[in-house]
Amino acid sequence: MIIENFMSTDVSILKPENTFGEVATLFLGKKIDGAPVVEDGQLVGLMTKTHLIRAMSQKIPLDQPIKDYMSRLVKTVSPDQPIEDVDIMYTGRYPVVDKGELVGIITKSDIMVALTEIIAEMSGQLEIVINSAYNPIVAIDRNGTITIWNQAAQNLTGLIKNDTVGRFINDIIPESKLLDIVASGRCEYGIRLSIASRSFITNRAPIIKNDEIIGAVAVLYDVSELENVSRELEYVKKLNQEMDAIIDSSFDGLYITDGQAVTLRINKAIKRMTGLGEEELLHKSMGELVETGVLSRSASLVVLETKKPFTTTLVTVTGTTLLVSATPVFDENGEIFRVVTSVRDISELNMLKQKVEQLEGLNKHFEFQMNEMKIRLSENLVLKNQEMEKIVYQAMKIAEVDSTVLISGESGVGKEVIGNIIQRNSIRSKGPFVKLNCAALPENLLESELFGYEPGAFTGARKEGKLGLFEVAHEGTLLLDEIGDIPLHLQVKLLRVLQQREIIRVGGTRLIPIDVRIIAITNRILDEMVAKGEFREDLYYRLNVVPIHVPALRERREDIPLLVRHFLDKFNQRYNLKKTISPGAIELLMAYSWPGNIRQLENMIERLVVTSNTEGIDVQNLPPYFLSTSPEESGNGHQPVSVNSIIPLKQAVEILERQLLEKTFAVTSSCYKAAQLLEVDASTISRKANRYSIKYKRND
Repeated sequence: MIIENFMSTDVSILKPENTFGEVATLFLGKKIDGAPVVEDGQLVGLMTKTHLIRAMSQKIPLDQPIKDYMSRLVKTVSPDQPIEDVDIMYTGRYPVVDKGELVGIITKSDIMVALTEIIAEMSGQLEIVINSAYNPIVAIDRNGTITIWNQAAQNLTGLIKNDTVGRFINDIIPESKLLDIVASGRCEYGIRLSIASRSFITNRAPIIKNDEIIGAVAVLYDVSELENVSRELEYVKKLNQEMDAIIDSSFDGLYITDGQAVTLRINKAIKRMTGLGEEELLHKSMGELVETGVLSRSASLVVLETKKPFTTTLVTVTGTTLLVSATPVFDENGEIFRVVTSVRDISELNMLKQKVEQLEGLNKHFEFQMNEMKIRLSENLVLKNQEMEKIVYQAMKIAEVDSTVLISGESGVGKEVIGNIIQRNSIRSKGPFVKLNCAALPENLLESELFGYEPGAFTGARKEGKLGLFEVAHEGTLLLDEIGDIPLHLQVKLLRVLQQREIIRVGGTRLIPIDVRIIAITNRILDEMVAKGEFREDLYYRLNVVPIHVPALRERREDIPLLVRHFLDKFNQRYNLKKTISPGAIELLMAYSWPGNIRQLENMIERLVVTSNTEGIDVQNLPPYFLSTSPEESGNGHQPVSVNSIIPLKQAVEILERQLLEKTFAVTSSCYKAAQLLEVDASTISRKANRYSIKYKRND
């Protein structure tokens, strides 16, 4: 048998540039603990769970490539190599290489399966040889259990193999004396033996392996006709001995009384559990033993009185807890002539129960930690705030059901990350995951994008029509970002989808059923919009089935140092730099209110990394507004805005927005760069520029 017959060709392959985070995701997703590393089609190393755990213990960043940490000295095997030549103690897996190319992998489990088949084949061949022998052959192990009973033995004795193999030799051939051979290690020849009323001459010898006796074998020769040599008395004697051996070998205590509650027999376990032996108990009445205080009470007396089985618990003077079960044995006249009582020490069981409960608690703790690790690895989360941790675990819990979720919070707080966690851990994780920013499209395009359209529905429409995102996301998840910006007339259609689970394409009449989970995201306060009539109340309640509010960065300032170091590592790696940041600078960053939240913080760190002239980023490298002593100035980073007259607030905001956009687009014509300068989403810039008819460069 060669390796090719047992290796796996479905191999998950890594590359040297893969990161530890990608390795962890692969191992968790594929449920494997190792994978070969291939570069330019050639095997260059091996990455295992042990490497991953070692890296995590050393706090190596998850975005670090594995090339410097993988095993490069990898022992390989060829597909035509005999399976028995593989050393299973060397490693848990061998890459299989043919002509320099990785063609598969064989694990310790695969090798064990192959060796099992080889052993089974050899065992089958040996059995054929033994069964081909003319003379009966019987073998036992060191414990007296029959291991070989060939066809000749079956033919001559009338005892079939299924009734003998696996049974105690003295139960089948009491005269075999094979156990004596095991004990003495001597060979015996020409011994007369009777089996099933037939006389045999037997040769007996020990089975020796590595200078140790592991059993005995006998070869039988039929030397006479059938003999009737029944020895009833000897049989009864042996049966009694076996019964005594069975009773004494029982781990549970056995206590037997007659129909008058007189003790007839006890086993060794009774003395071990109670400290009372044959002198104190045998031939004594249970009533007498209870009266004299030898026993606190007797289950046998209860059985004799009620004529029913009885179970109770007793505590010995040593503190041992015993489970006592007494059962009556009736004669042919319906009278009790024996009471058999079994006694079990349950003190250890109680201790085991406590240990099991402790292990269950530990299991829940480890499960909690594994979920935490899973979330952090899958989403690259950086957080310390307890409230934020609760939100993440709430998202994991919500993922188990199919309810509509409304995620709210300021721009840049990570709402979409929470949506990703819900989708990736839901029952729909293998289905489509479609995202749409409702504010990024004009009203006339938003409807056709969501619901699709029929051929010829409008001028410029595709002649074959188009599927809407609801249809694309069928049996999956649809994430609707900026849901607060959806027009009122589309809110009606969206409400129908949520209620009826069906859509009608633009220009169509046919109802199309859909199965989609909705995750809605907004940075607007929808209940205020409802009060103003800007958002439908019925749609709001349909979306707000499971609300999640993601706090602003200023509400979880303890996350800022972690995020700063995370982004610092990210941009150092991106730009091949080694920038550091001082504690004083971090302190100022923590004092800032961050109106743009995590997105603003990330942009700030990138700007500091690429613009600072020194390797260390200190207080003086921060923009001047970080040094402001005024809380108001520290919060926005700009000089106060003044007005000359009282005008409606909405109008003032619109004037300021228009002026700010005009000034920004005077500096740059790029929507993307304008969004960076104003620290908002590009979709927001696009929407507001269209609103105020401000021209900008669209293809940037």
